[in-house]
Amino acid sequence: MRKENTFETRFRAAQLEAGYWRTGSTDEELGNWEDLVAQCEEGYDWNTDEYDFDLQPRDSLELALNDPVLNEHEEIEALRARVYEIDAGLRAIPHDQSVRDPAKHPWWECYVPRYGTREFVKDVYRRYGISISTVD
Repeated sequence: MRKENTFETRFRAAQLEAGYWRTGSTDEELGNWEDLVAQCEEGYDWNTDEYDFDLQPRDSLELALNDPVLNEHEEIEALRARVYEIDAGLRAIPHDQSVRDPAKHPWWECYVPRYGTREFVKDVYRRYGISISTVD
């Protein structure tokens, strides 16, 4: 019989309590977040709607970092360190103009990368009126 991982069980429960219709493990959400940051470092190549969708794993991870029950587990420190390590990649490349109010939204939702592929660059300008650099 497999022993239940109470940290992962609580992580999924926190997602459901927050209204998520699909839950993921911490490894899945970290992997998705890491993939997005890597894409942004190379030049995000979708549109702003997809970008907003791709930010969701970070929202999910933030739930874990702020969940009182999860913060009683020793695993939270390793998760926190990994999230912040991945965050550093996105924090290194933001455009200086925010697209959302930083007083009302988490930092990762407030800024787009300062460069992207042609489609993303055009969509950022169309949606936010911000010019970012093109990489191809």
